[in-house]
Amino acid sequence: MNFGAPLVKRGAPCYNVGMKLILCCDYGLDDAAATADALAHAAQDGYSEAVLVAAGGNVPPEVSLENAKKLVAHLPFGTVPLTVVDTTGEAQPYEFLKTIHGEDGMGDLFSDAAGFCAPVVPFAQWLEELSGEFDLLSLGPMTLVPRILAHKNARRFVFMGGNIAEEPNFHGYEFNHALDREAFSIAVRTWPHVAVTMDTCRVPALNIQKNPPAGTGFLAKIVRRAREMTFVSGEKGCYIWDDMAVKVLRHPEWFETYAATDRDGNRLTVARYVLGKPYEDIMEA
Repeated sequence: MNFGAPLVKRGAPCYNVGMKLILCCDYGLDDAAATADALAHAAQDGYSEAVLVAAGGNVPPEVSLENAKKLVAHLPFGTVPLTVVDTTGEAQPYEFLKTIHGEDGMGDLFSDAAGFCAPVVPFAQWLEELSGEFDLLSLGPMTLVPRILAHKNARRFVFMGGNIAEEPNFHGYEFNHALDREAFSIAVRTWPHVAVTMDTCRVPALNIQKNPPAGTGFLAKIVRRAREMTFVSGEKGCYIWDDMAVKVLRHPEWFETYAATDRDGNRLTVARYVLGKPYEDIMEA
């Protein structure tokens, strides 16, 4: 695959030299969907490079790393230069949620990472070398996030995690929050953010369980697989949680924000979806 010059459409904004998009993902299916969405638009959204931090959460860190490689190897489009960050040397919490994300943790969609050619850098080395402004999307547990944000160069920090009024889905909490409550609290209390909580995502217009999205595109393929797995896991509804964080970053005008306090006393700036269109209509926007 070609990770050289970004493919910028005519009329798209010029990208800012050095502006990074960092995605911290625990590579399950919704992380894959979010990454595909973000990378497909990275150049036109003004990024000169993207970084995929393959963290533990939905899967162990080593599985997350392999899934990141698989996803990148199968991208059917060119994108900005990519770096994949290996976090296997870092202590992290995780669960292996095979009923939700398949035997390989990413829906068993991709057989291998043949053709993968992006650089892979250990987390500690990458963090030491991190410089310049960046936007951070945190789509898994927050264990590594405070160390990234400590560089104080974050222009925007958007995360998927937490819940306010919606029924929790993991031991009384939203999954990403539950796996590292301490890191979650540190991140949200220290840095400005927009939280994409279960409340943001679990609205009728975004539930695709009854009506799978059409289309033959790469993102649609991943989204349909995520929907199929909800019938295996017995989930009530299908919401592509992490991709909604991408939508907040790319289309803030689709959302309004409000202040709310979660059960741990964390004060969150929460995104509320106000566009009203169903997920199928906004999926590829």
